[in-house]
Amino acid sequence: MKKVMKRVITACLAFAMILALVTPASVEAATKNESLTLYKGETYTWYLTGVKSLSSASSTKKAVATVKANKSKKQYTISAKKAGTSVVTIKGKDYYGHTQSLKIKVTVAEPKFDLKLQKLDGNYILISLKNNTKATFDRIAVKYSLKDSSGSELAAKEEKVYRVMSGKTAYERIYVASAADVDISQSSVKITGFDRNPDQKYKVLGKDKLSVTVTDEQASDTRITFKLKEVNKTSQYVYGEVYILSYDASGNIIDLNNGSIYLDKKETKTTPEFYVSKSSHPNFDHYEIVYSGYYTTK
Repeated sequence: MKKVMKRVITACLAFAMILALVTPASVEAATKNESLTLYKGETYTWYLTGVKSLSSASSTKKAVATVKANKSKKQYTISAKKAGTSVVTIKGKDYYGHTQSLKIKVTVAEPKFDLKLQKLDGNYILISLKNNTKATFDRIAVKYSLKDSSGSELAAKEEKVYRVMSGKTAYERIYVASAADVDISQSSVKITGFDRNPDQKYKVLGKDKLSVTVTDEQASDTRITFKLKEVNKTSQYVYGEVYILSYDASGNIIDLNNGSIYLDKKETKTTPEFYVSKSSHPNFDHYEIVYSGYYTTK
């Protein structure tokens, strides 16, 4: 009987030791490592997960990237300052009082964009933004200053250019009452902000995956009307932009119309009617459909 009791006591002690090893109270401090690429001027805000409180945030090279902690929301915001690499560390306390750390290797790259202004027919100015980076952006904020030949400012405003895809040119048409007096050589436009989700992967689609074609075209002396047939050949939700560019005989853009692309998986859709005005553009020669689209994955 004593031997049996001794074995029971031994087994209980062994079980208690195993339980002590796996109980949450014994979890040690842990460090998670990640990497992130941002472009100069870009910011990234996210949450420190799995913690009860956020205690600190630091950057090894503040000239490259700074980090700011919002302790009440357990949020941190990284701001890209200049090209280079910095290690950002965010620390917090878990629900058992242990320190949990997140180390992020932040690589800041120089944004490579071709940004220009161009006068269109009527009271319109065209903003063209060519994206030469490897990243795709949902939106890019730009600020323009339009001046006359004497350098006097006629208009200044911030605008957003939507769905700026890697390797593609995005456009935005702006109305300016005094567009006839604008001197492009005296005017300027610059990027002021980026909007994308660096945690997602953006896949820009080729024409084998996304197609936009003209259908039901009818032409008269004053206008051309048509619809667009949009076909998504992927098994993902697709977002994009379609531009209707009007040209003169020399190949200069004289007008722009645009629309957004939203397609379900494997969806084919015909748009409402578009038109190109010939009577409003005496130098009109032809039009072109330019489009691009993408989907995102984790």
